[in-house]
Amino acid sequence: MQNFEPSEEQNMMREAIRKLVQAQCPAHKVREWDRDGVFPEDVYQAMVEAGYIAMVVPSAYGGMGSPMSDCAILYEEIARPSVDFATRVALQAWGSMILADFAAEDLCREVLPRVIQGQAKLSFSLTEPGSGSDAASLTTSARREGGDWLLRGQKLFSSGAHAPDNMMIVAARTDAQGDRHQGISLFLVPNDLPGITIKRLDVVGRRILGLTEVFFDDVRIPGRYLIGEEGQGWTYVGRHLERERITLAANYLGSAGSALEEAMAYAQERRQFGRPISQFQAIAHSLADMATELEAGRWMTAVAAWRYDQGLPCRKEASMAKLFVSEMLQRVTATGMQILGGHGYTTDYSVQRHWRDGRNATIGGGTSQIQRQLIARELGL
Repeated sequence: MQNFEPSEEQNMMREAIRKLVQAQCPAHKVREWDRDGVFPEDVYQAMVEAGYIAMVVPSAYGGMGSPMSDCAILYEEIARPSVDFATRVALQAWGSMILADFAAEDLCREVLPRVIQGQAKLSFSLTEPGSGSDAASLTTSARREGGDWLLRGQKLFSSGAHAPDNMMIVAARTDAQGDRHQGISLFLVPNDLPGITIKRLDVVGRRILGLTEVFFDDVRIPGRYLIGEEGQGWTYVGRHLERERITLAANYLGSAGSALEEAMAYAQERRQFGRPISQFQAIAHSLADMATELEAGRWMTAVAAWRYDQGLPCRKEASMAKLFVSEMLQRVTATGMQILGGHGYTTDYSVQRHWRDGRNATIGGGTSQIQRQLIARELGL
């Protein structure tokens, strides 16, 4: 039987990441960033300098190309103060893989070394007001004009699209006549081009990195910023869905772990009826359930990551990990809120932020309903 226990090197890596996160993201600062809707670029730069962005960029372009099992540890630990920190890193991974696999060599060598150095960032814009789970029904369009493309349309729920020095990977329809999946292309779009308007959405959670609405008004894109072949964008997006689902599961593990730690610490300190509330069976059993669910999610994610690294089919396992961990995050954070009682409902504690952020987990990156449909399909149903 395959051994999924982390190696000594992985344990050392986890500890190093945890120390950096603890030093860079004290609780009072994270509360400020969440309150003000600000992503601390100095913290991201510290991650760049520590080599964590290089981990998710292929080695052919100066990165480390770390295996998914290592990246899963990275995402889990960076997500401990807020899932938004891991999401910023994950966006670089998804963008880098799409560029490395499909974009022209010159474009990869222009962009990816800058991503590693923190001089450029990547984000992804697929969802639109009228296309969510049915993503292929997108209406944002691009048409040729000379050697350039003109991009027109609107994207919604684009994570971090407004970040400084950011380049969006945008899915747009370049052929309205043929098959709807074959008529989609991908473009690399710097977010400071004329004709782009980006608005922050006022959202319940995920306020540090932020979700945005992006408008494209005949934005002129150089022809070389077409990623791969025209009309093949849907294929390119689908190639990395397993990686995205494993990554999201790992992100959510970090947030759930922090919620459990805060609930345990509170239960051991809070006294009622003359003793710590952790000594009451109802509370102790709730904490035991939280820990059990977290451990189960960690193993499911590890199995999916291992299969991905081995080149084995992992559609089912990736969807199962994403489904279970995203729903587990909501259960764990809700239980944590209950244990902290009225204190949990204040911003003095972090569990409310993990609770708010976690509400998006079963929606973004493929809803729980879509994951169940994918799993059913893999079961032959």
